[in-house]
Amino acid sequence: MARPPAAANLKRKRKRRRRPKAGKGAAADLPDFFSNLPDDVVLAIANRLPTRLAVTLSVLARRYRHLPSLYSHLDSVRFSGPASPVPLPASQPKLLRRLDIAPPKPIKPSALRHVINAAANHGLSELAVRLHRRVCLPKNVFAIRSLAVLSLNTCSVPPLSAVTCARLRTLKLHRVYIKQVVLTAILSAATGLQTLEMVHCTGLDAGCTVESLTVRSFLFMPNVEQREVTLRAPGLRTITLHTRPKTQKVHLEPSPDVSKVYLHVAKSQEKVLFRMRPFLDAATGLASLTLRGCAVKLLAGEYKDIVKLPITFEGLRILSVSLNFSRESEAVFLVKLLQSCPSLQQLTVSAAENKMTEASFSFADHKKMLAKASCLTNSLLKIKFLGFKSGEYEKDLLVFLLNRTNKLKKIGVQFPASEETAVKWALSVRPAPIERRSTMFNKGYLQLEYT
Repeated sequence: MARPPAAANLKRKRKRRRRPKAGKGAAADLPDFFSNLPDDVVLAIANRLPTRLAVTLSVLARRYRHLPSLYSHLDSVRFSGPASPVPLPASQPKLLRRLDIAPPKPIKPSALRHVINAAANHGLSELAVRLHRRVCLPKNVFAIRSLAVLSLNTCSVPPLSAVTCARLRTLKLHRVYIKQVVLTAILSAATGLQTLEMVHCTGLDAGCTVESLTVRSFLFMPNVEQREVTLRAPGLRTITLHTRPKTQKVHLEPSPDVSKVYLHVAKSQEKVLFRMRPFLDAATGLASLTLRGCAVKLLAGEYKDIVKLPITFEGLRILSVSLNFSRESEAVFLVKLLQSCPSLQQLTVSAAENKMTEASFSFADHKKMLAKASCLTNSLLKIKFLGFKSGEYEKDLLVFLLNRTNKLKKIGVQFPASEETAVKWALSVRPAPIERRSTMFNKGYLQLEYT
């Protein structure tokens, strides 16, 4: 009996797809005009490209890997793996500005050492290393005398016997394993270091101490297990500092020239030894101050014994604070800050999330103090109120600011949907010709603009 056609089709094998052989397909019909050209002709063609100085090895074909060796100056070279070696022979010295090492797969330390050695002989000034695993870097990374910018990401710094990178200006360490002894040796040798970034670095769980006379910009975001942070940088201009819940000690030495401060202190169940008052008292040239997390709470405790701050921030233009309005000490510290900023132009107040009951104090207790803040009538231009809630203190504060600010040009309030009625009532005391509605972080945002 003959098998039905449908059953026969089920038993039929599927035809396997095969890659087209060389010489077949549309690409094979195109003639190759470059393979047999002499080097001088290839170089003349490359000179007309807009990216002549940026040679990326990861996109070059094998037959054109010798192309970078024809240039006398290279702006940027990218190393993506052992299959694409850096064409920088030691017999032909060149000028190489930047080397990017970003292999898509794990790479052996010996291959890294070979690439860095080849680039170090050609006046390398910028080196960026980004790996997928924390491979130990070769020791010669910090022995390149011409190095000015070093960016390390997801790698490990070995114990160093000698550090000779005196020309280093920028050091960025992101997810890098480094010991305190090694960090101290690098900071001591880099006598011209100006920018230092440390983001989620490990190996410093016991504590991190940064001591430098030349650092101008400092960014620090610690690892989860970070316990202590100590900063001694008298020449600091910009600082961004975060802490973790396990951080127990934060010590900042005074930096008289600091102009921009961003401080985020995470909530901790343990007692935090926080000492920032000497740092803030010495910041006579402060232009921007941002306090997040529990920073206002801790600073309020440091200044609770005085009625007015001992310093006037003449140049402070931007102030952004996050505070809990159910704590009177934090509300009083905000008033003290406003009294000490006669030239303030932008004010951002963020109401922290809290499960506490309504505040036991009223705005009338602080109204006279806040009326002495000259910035409200003379200089304040923009106000932002984030996380607004319909508490009596917050509503009275918002109404007071609207009535007191003579030069106000813009005010914005972010609020949950349940607080829309209270926000409209508060803003109605000073109508504006321009009203904009939008959302911010999944909450309502209402902005008024005055001419």
